Amino acid sequence: MTFVFSFGFILLFYKISIDATSGFYIHYANYMASRTYLTVENNSANIAGSDNFAFERAKAVFESYKPEVMIVGFNGVMSVNDPEATPNKLYVGTIVDYSIPFSFSELVGGRDPVFYKSESFLGREPTRAECLARVCKTMQEIGAECNTHITFFDNGC
Repeated sequence: MTFVFSFGFILLFYKISIDATSGFYIHYANYMASRTYLTVENNSANIAGSDNFAFERAKAVFESYKPEVMIVGFNGVMSVNDPEATPNKLYVGTIVDYSIPFSFSELVGGRDPVFYKSESFLGREPTRAECLARVCKTMQEIGAECNTHITFFDNGC
C-alpha cells in the first residue's frame, strides 16, 4: 500500500510539473501573439480598421506554435482586449483561457479541470490613420492646413 501511495504521489508531482511546463509554453506562444497584435496593420483609412486584422494575424501566430500538439487535449480559446472596448489602455492585448485535468487518475487527485489564463498586455501601436489624425489636429492648432503631399510622421507617431 505504501508503494502505491508513493508511486501515486510521484505521478501527481510529475503531472503538476508537466502542467507548469505547458503553462510556460502557452505564455510564450501568447506573448508572441501579443507582439503580433501590437504591431500588425493593414494601412486602413479607419483608425480602428486594423484591429480585427491584427487579431486574426495574432491567432495565426499563436496557432503556429501548435499548442494542441504540445499539450494533449488542449482546449484553449484566444481572445483580445480591443483598444476601442477597453477603458484602461494598459490592458490591451491577448488572452488565452484553457483547462487541463488535475491528475492522470480519479484515484490520485481526481480528474476535475484546473482553469488557466495567460494574459499578455503589450498594447497596440497607433495606426497610420491615427498618426495622420493626430498630426493634422496639431497642424490645424498652429494655423496650418492638412491638405499637403508631405508625410509628417514616421513609425509610431
